[in-house]
Amino acid sequence: MAAVTRERADIILPPLERHGVETMPAAEQRSTPWHFSVLFASTGYNLPTMVFGWLPLAFGLGFWPAITSMSAGVLIALLPMSFLILLGTRTATNNATSSGADFGIWGRLIGSGLGLALMLLGAAIAVWSGGGILVTASARLLGTSTGDGALALAYSVLAALSVLIAVWGYRLLLRTAKAVALFGVIATLLMLAAFAGHLHPSYRGGAYALGSFTATWWLSAAAVGLGGVMTMATMTGDWTRYINGRTYPARRVLRLALPAVVITYIIPMGIGALVATGFPHPAAAFPESLTAAAPGWYAVILVPFALFGGLTWSGASVYSAGLDLGSVFGRLHRPAATVIMSAVITGLVLAGSLVWNASDSISALSLILLAASAPWAAVIGVGYLRRRGRYDQAALQAFNQRAHLGTATRSAAGPYWYRGGWNPAAVLAWAAGCAWGLLTVQTTLYTGPLAMIAGGVDLSFAGSFVIAAVLYATLDPALRKAGWL
Repeated sequence: MAAVTRERADIILPPLERHGVETMPAAEQRSTPWHFSVLFASTGYNLPTMVFGWLPLAFGLGFWPAITSMSAGVLIALLPMSFLILLGTRTATNNATSSGADFGIWGRLIGSGLGLALMLLGAAIAVWSGGGILVTASARLLGTSTGDGALALAYSVLAALSVLIAVWGYRLLLRTAKAVALFGVIATLLMLAAFAGHLHPSYRGGAYALGSFTATWWLSAAAVGLGGVMTMATMTGDWTRYINGRTYPARRVLRLALPAVVITYIIPMGIGALVATGFPHPAAAFPESLTAAAPGWYAVILVPFALFGGLTWSGASVYSAGLDLGSVFGRLHRPAATVIMSAVITGLVLAGSLVWNASDSISALSLILLAASAPWAAVIGVGYLRRRGRYDQAALQAFNQRAHLGTATRSAAGPYWYRGGWNPAAVLAWAAGCAWGLLTVQTTLYTGPLAMIAGGVDLSFAGSFVIAAVLYATLDPALRKAGWL
């Protein structure tokens, strides 16, 4: 009788997840590539992704240049994302921990830090956009306040819902994703019906943010297309660690995963850009413009869409941030780490909504983080190909076990100890890629000294990725041959 009662309870609410970033037991790896695709889709068919679609118009691009630039960025991102998606299926842990195979047991802290930054950005965008629309839609329908207090309350409610999902864990996140994905697709398509007759795909844009069409087009491709997808760089392993790599080989995983990436980003971002052309001022702030221009019947839909539409993205971001923080501080359990990161994200959104310009801040942070995540992903990709997807799962956990062992030791880390827990080849390759990215990036807030090296074409991602890949592929065997590793 107790077992039956427990099974019924699990149907309503799955059991609290106990796992952190330790190796996932094979018995728990019950997810499939289809589950991954649903999770990914639910992070895209929401208002935060539409905000990304609006950004190119805020940069001054017309509708069709916005579509082509975003699509180009998403398609380019498929290369690094392929390895990052597969990594968790081979290591049975998250991507930051998995990166220790290439960066070293202590060098994996680079991935943890990068993951925390990316998740802060992703969750902040989700909470900011959802909260803004929730407040303005409620004000239109119910006459409630739109002041700072109302915004703070909306942000806090969304953060609380996100942390509830994140603390409970992966199973609740997956169940939420299934419901949110269906609702998100319907609400997104209804948005087109709501603005039918007011859409202007011939919209030609305004003043270019970077002064020229070419430079601004590449800004959109990098910050929106590439940057949007790469915010998921460290998150994918949180989900694919639940997929057994022996049951689902690489081709079978990517056959569903890569189309999911394309559909998840290009379609809702494109709809966001198209709907923005129906605003009186397409480049004006998306949340306020959307609720002001929407017909009354769709304004009603916007309230639950704002409240629940971005829950998977924000919940997954907080969940991932909690995993990364818990893995850095070994004695901090995953639920506690998740609550801490939720508080940090809420504070960031509250400060940002009152201090910073949204479009400038999102694009600048996205590009700067892209300059750091692109070479990191390149090193991971080269390492994956070199070892043909084979990893020592036990050795990857040496850093996480240091809370019990006192420190990460050479004997525990085995092949991933390198030089004092750091792989000089990987770290130097990543640092060189980052340097190139920061020197050549061009944003509305910061322009690198070499940004015009290609006549306005943004080479920050391509250059940082290629430089890191070539250097790592060259330095690693050279240092091994010299006896340094």
